Amino acid sequence: MEPSDDVPRRPVRPPPPPLPYERLRARAEQGAADLRRRWAERADRRAGGRAPRATPFVPASETVVLDVRRHGLVLLWPAVRTLTGLLALAGSTFFGLLFAASTAAWAWQRLSGGAKRSAVAVALAAVLLFLVSPVWAVLALGLWLAEDVADWSCDRLVVSDRRVYRRYGWATAHAPSISLTAVAFIDAAVPPLGRVLGYGTLRLDSVAQRDAPLSRLDFLPDVIGVSHELLRLRAAAMPASPPPTLY
Repeated sequence: MEPSDDVPRRPVRPPPPPLPYERLRARAEQGAADLRRRWAERADRRAGGRAPRATPFVPASETVVLDVRRHGLVLLWPAVRTLTGLLALAGSTFFGLLFAASTAAWAWQRLSGGAKRSAVAVALAAVLLFLVSPVWAVLALGLWLAEDVADWSCDRLVVSDRRVYRRYGWATAHAPSISLTAVAFIDAAVPPLGRVLGYGTLRLDSVAQRDAPLSRLDFLPDVIGVSHELLRLRAAAMPASPPPTLY
């Protein structure tokens, strides 16, 4: 018997929209998957001989999974400092004040990063050069900017299947490391501007409390994806617990 068309049908309700935390979780999972895919493609190119090995401080027995350089926003204060410094040399008091403010912001950024403790001395030396000679000041501004670019280019977070490394320093290279199994705390903080530009701060902590250069990494791109990959590698590096003995 054919069903009658006069029987009212129950309307199909659309699925409810995802909750905010579900959208954030899906976005974080997608970011971690994209990060793993990009680094897998880079590892394939490196294995194929089309790209040289960029991490000579990592032992050959380990496999590099992540090699992340800090966000380009790190160079904002050096660029502002250089521009305002050149304009201040033309005799503008306003840009002189901006140069002093950008120099102080640069020194604070270096000190908070923990990689260099001589930031205040360098900033004071640059201000003194302005008082001595404009020619020396222009030369100092150019060399200072080049040093910042070289420092940004060398500062990288490298994670293998066994350890976490931080390579920094263009004149004297440093490569402190910590075992993945020794990392007891991982925190990925994303500021409001970082949500727009795609960066954040990664904090790591261990029982030894000796990894100061690795305890905080600012301006790290896709910090949520990096933290998820660290958690995955840390779980994979943990030794398997023996099965319980039944008596």
